Amino acid sequence: MADEDIKADDLVLSAQAEIARRLRNVGDDYPFRIDDKGRAMQLITPISKAGSVYLFCLFLSHAFDRTIVSKDLAPKVTNKTRDLFQACATIAAGGYVQGPSMSFGFPRPDGASFLKALHRVYQLFGDGTPRKKPRAAAAKKIKDNGIDIIAWKRSIDNLPCTLYLIGQVASGEDWAEKSVVTDREHFHKYWFTEAPGSQAHDAMFMPFGLEPEDPEDGTPYEDVLRDHMQSVGYKYGTLFYRDRIARHLSDGLQLAAAGEQDIERVPDILKVVRWVEYYAERLRAA
Repeated sequence: MADEDIKADDLVLSAQAEIARRLRNVGDDYPFRIDDKGRAMQLITPISKAGSVYLFCLFLSHAFDRTIVSKDLAPKVTNKTRDLFQACATIAAGGYVQGPSMSFGFPRPDGASFLKALHRVYQLFGDGTPRKKPRAAAAKKIKDNGIDIIAWKRSIDNLPCTLYLIGQVASGEDWAEKSVVTDREHFHKYWFTEAPGSQAHDAMFMPFGLEPEDPEDGTPYEDVLRDHMQSVGYKYGTLFYRDRIARHLSDGLQLAAAGEQDIERVPDILKVVRWVEYYAERLRAA
């Protein structure tokens, strides 16, 4: 029994440490807290918009994880749901770069064709010259060339060479099979007569948490996380997982409220809030 008690205590301490880490990462928008006895996790209300986005990402993770939510209660991940996650990622990207962020992935908010959207975005960006006509062998109905988000920090002199983010959004569990790096290289070489001078910052956005496999050799978990993120970075660029999306989305909403008009999809956050409220009520009623 002593060994079992030790394991149980270790599990509690591990859970408490993980919640403390998430609270540190997300800040006051993190929607959970440990109760006074240190044994239970409580949902904090009212929930902020960024807190709702955190829950949205958490619920999307449950669509593929059967350890917590049964299959019959798992959320249905439709194209509309995926599009809402792209809205969250777009705003988070704007918060991260502290500047404009375009939801370029198909279908685009304004329904624009690929080339029309390409010219609009890069005219606004002011760096790079897209082709006027499709390449001879280009697909007849090109969607987005694997590019979902284009964001940048406004330069103080209105000249090229600034922080420039190219992002890919993956809301399914197959996110690890994707990488924006190859798509971004093709995008710049194939669709521009003059590629942007700003060096692209590759990024992957996914709703899941960080859950690297524990080697069970005594390595501190923080070291495992650090090594995991280094491994991810080599292949995907900067990884925006659940904690980072919620934190930077809060930054993006604050920037938009302060007057930045070129962060797209901000009104869609209310749809995310309603989605979370509906699904949470469904779980309570089960």
